[in-house]
Amino acid sequence: MGLSTSFLVGSASSLFLWGLEKIQVFQTEHLALLYCLPLLGAAFQYVSQVPNSPSKLGTNDLIDRVNQKREDVSWTLGPFILLGTWLSQLFGASVGREGTAVQMGGGIAHQFSRWLDLEELEKRDWLQAGMAAGFASVFGTPWAGCLFGLEISKVGHISFRAFLPCLFSAFGAHYVSLHVWGTNHTIYPVIFLPETNWPFWVKLACIGLFLGLVGLVYSRLESIISKTFAHLPIHTILKGILAGLILLLIFQFPLFQESIGLGSSFLLRPFNSGETANFAIGKTLATSLSLGLGFKGGEATPLFLIGAHASSALHEIISLPIPLLAALGFTCLYTGLAKTPLTSIAMGVELFGLEAWFCFFICTLIVMYISGKNGIFKKQDWANWVPKPLYS
Repeated sequence: MGLSTSFLVGSASSLFLWGLEKIQVFQTEHLALLYCLPLLGAAFQYVSQVPNSPSKLGTNDLIDRVNQKREDVSWTLGPFILLGTWLSQLFGASVGREGTAVQMGGGIAHQFSRWLDLEELEKRDWLQAGMAAGFASVFGTPWAGCLFGLEISKVGHISFRAFLPCLFSAFGAHYVSLHVWGTNHTIYPVIFLPETNWPFWVKLACIGLFLGLVGLVYSRLESIISKTFAHLPIHTILKGILAGLILLLIFQFPLFQESIGLGSSFLLRPFNSGETANFAIGKTLATSLSLGLGFKGGEATPLFLIGAHASSALHEIISLPIPLLAALGFTCLYTGLAKTPLTSIAMGVELFGLEAWFCFFICTLIVMYISGKNGIFKKQDWANWVPKPLYS
C-alpha cells in the first residue's frame, strides 16, 4: 500500500507540475486566453449542477472522511481537480496548486484502501498518508508533507497510528517526484537571524499580528464573495459567465496584471526587494475572487506570495532583514490559515534553513488565533485541549 501510494501520488504530482510549467509559459505568451474565462466559468457552474458532481468535492470532504463525517469520496475527485486546475491556470485565474495535489493524493490513497478492503481505521490512516504525499511531492518538502497530513483533520491532534504511513508516503512520493521524474523545485535563500534581544521579539509579535490581520481579511473576503455569488438569483450558466467577466475585468487593471495565473515566477522577488505591497493587495483580491467565484485550484502558492510580499513591504517600518520578513510571511500566512503550526516549522526549516525555526512557530500561532477559528479548511475539528479563537 505504501509503495503504491508513494509511486502513484509522486507521479501524479510530477504530471501536474509538468502541466503547470507548460501552461504558465503558454498562458504568458497568449494573454488573449483571458477572454475564455466566461466560458470556463459557465462550464464549472454547469458541471456543479450534475448529480454527484466532483466539482462539489474538495479538501474539506477528505477531512470529513478522516473525521468519519462522511462515508466515501468519489474516485472522480482527483482527475476533475487536476483538469480543473490546469484549465483555471490556462485561462488566467489566480489559483494555487496545493489543493490539487492534496486532493489527488487523498483520492488515490482512498481508492486503494477501498480496493484492498482495509479496516476503517486503516482507510483513514492511508487517506491522511495520501494527503501527506501530495503536499510533500508538490512542494518538495517531505517533513512538512508528513506533518500536514497528520495535522490537517483536527487542530491540536496527531494520530500516532497514521505517523508511519504519512512519513513513508511523504518521503516516498517526494523521492519518486524528484528522482524518478526529475521534478525541479524552487530553491530559496537560507535565512539568518539578527541579534535576538527583546526588541526582536516585539518585532516578531508585530509581524505575526500583521499576517494574522492579512489572513483574516483574505478568509473573510473569499467567504463573502463565495456566499454572495452562490445566492445570486440568476441562471447557472449566466452566473458562470458573470464570474468569468468579473475576473476578465479586474485583470485589465495594472494592479492585477501580475496576479494572472499561478504567479510562481514572483516567488523569489520579495526576498530581494521590499517594493511589494501593491502585488500583495492585487494578489489577495484576485485570489479571493478566483476561488470565491468557483474556479478550481489551491490556495497555498497565492498565500505564499501574498504573505511574502506583504511582510517584505514592512522592512521600512520593522527594521529586520528583508529575507527574514519574506520567509516569515511565506511560511506563516498559509500554515496559520491552515491551522498547522508543526507544518510551519518543518516547511520553514526545509525551505529556509534551521536557524529561524522558532520564529515560524511563534508567528504561525499568532496568525492561527488572529485569523479566527475557520481558516482555509472549514471542516477542521479542534482538539478539546486547544483554546479556540473567540470568533469564527
